Amino acid sequence: MQENTPTVIIVGAGLGGLSLYHALIKNKDKKEFNVKIFEREASPTDRWQGYHIGLSNYGVRSLLNCVPSSIASNLPKAMPNPIPDVENHGISLTDHAGNILLQSPSRPFKDVYEIAKRSHGLSVIVTYRDRLRDVLLENVPVQWGKKCIGYEETKEGVWVFFEDGTREFCNILVGAEGINSPVRKQKLPELQIFDYEVTHVGADISIPKSLMDKLSKFHGNLLAVKTLGLKGDSSFLISRLIPIEQEQNESNIDEPHYRATLVYAYPTELDNVESDKVKVDDNDPASVIEHVKQLIRKLRPECEMTDILVELWDLAPKTIPNDSVKFPFKTYNPVQRRMYRDIDPTSIDSWKSSRVTLLGDAAHAMSPLLGRGANNAIQDADVLSQALLNYTDDYLSCIKEYENEMLKRSSSEVLKSRSVTLRQSRPVGYFGLIMRNSILKAMNTILTVYSFASGLIFKN
Repeated sequence: MQENTPTVIIVGAGLGGLSLYHALIKNKDKKEFNVKIFEREASPTDRWQGYHIGLSNYGVRSLLNCVPSSIASNLPKAMPNPIPDVENHGISLTDHAGNILLQSPSRPFKDVYEIAKRSHGLSVIVTYRDRLRDVLLENVPVQWGKKCIGYEETKEGVWVFFEDGTREFCNILVGAEGINSPVRKQKLPELQIFDYEVTHVGADISIPKSLMDKLSKFHGNLLAVKTLGLKGDSSFLISRLIPIEQEQNESNIDEPHYRATLVYAYPTELDNVESDKVKVDDNDPASVIEHVKQLIRKLRPECEMTDILVELWDLAPKTIPNDSVKFPFKTYNPVQRRMYRDIDPTSIDSWKSSRVTLLGDAAHAMSPLLGRGANNAIQDADVLSQALLNYTDDYLSCIKEYENEMLKRSSSEVLKSRSVTLRQSRPVGYFGLIMRNSILKAMNTILTVYSFASGLIFKN
């Protein structure tokens, strides 16, 4: 069954799987593969494709390594160049009243190419995840409606089985189909999912300029802001200051509106307090939104920031649009309660490398709190594609090379993201509040000094 040109099957057409596809095709002059990519969704628009994400200088560099110039030229559709003196692609951490505790240093950059060249520190460009996937789908022959249900390894290669009764043969199988990956469950059944016992609710919203101006009084022009409550709850907002109307060539508006992602997280146990139980139906967005607003009013003290948070949640869509394509963002995600989970790297001692490997959330799903998930998936694609350039009949060597690097990098990221998420999800009392805020302010001072010194050292 061995072919002169080895076949690689990628299961999952997300950011990581698509990046790997492009990288293998891009490098065919160095090593040629027959690359096939399968996706369980019925079509590119079958499912909502995500909120805003932050791609770091490391993630952007790997992305540019993976994609051909024809795709790279379209990346500004998904990650528009920063607007000078208007947008600051950094994050602000505030207390419940909006007082600044920590701000990530963020040096200005003009485009993705400039941010990719940065080899020190951490820079981020706020990106439209759904549009990035659309760009990566260009000219990719994804086979849609193909849900992988398992595989069988033989001496010659791997048979991949699909729910529709068909099967495909390959030399290397890459499972890139997310946290519920059937490939991972078969390859590493002992790898466990860790439940944080933290619930989050997210929505894409359209914010009028008047409300955005109120927010700017607290965090300036930073595009990502997180407010920490006292009861283990937190609110996160990430946006681009590019008017929706400008992008859609609309002029009949009273004031500009901005696309933003809004997330509220809280300890799951708060859903189980008998005295506070309200009827929440996760199939009814209005009831979920009302539940979030009630929690904010209960858990947050009366102040301007609390009022702003409630006002923001009033902007969340309370009904499911009949035609999501006509929705302001051309996509819609039901407003539901979801759980923070990760794949626990400590639940397994070691991996046995084989013709079957994993990429992205299938291997190392993590809390979104530090924004590392998409970046690691794209880095996986970059590292795996480079390792496969050394593919020979001794395929194990290149798979081991990839998995060793991937596991070392991602395990650290999973545990770091988990630690920060759990720490911020604990209620704080009076003294705990003072200690938390003091530590964060001290960190802010250190980061500011480090950023200033780095700017002097690396300014050229």
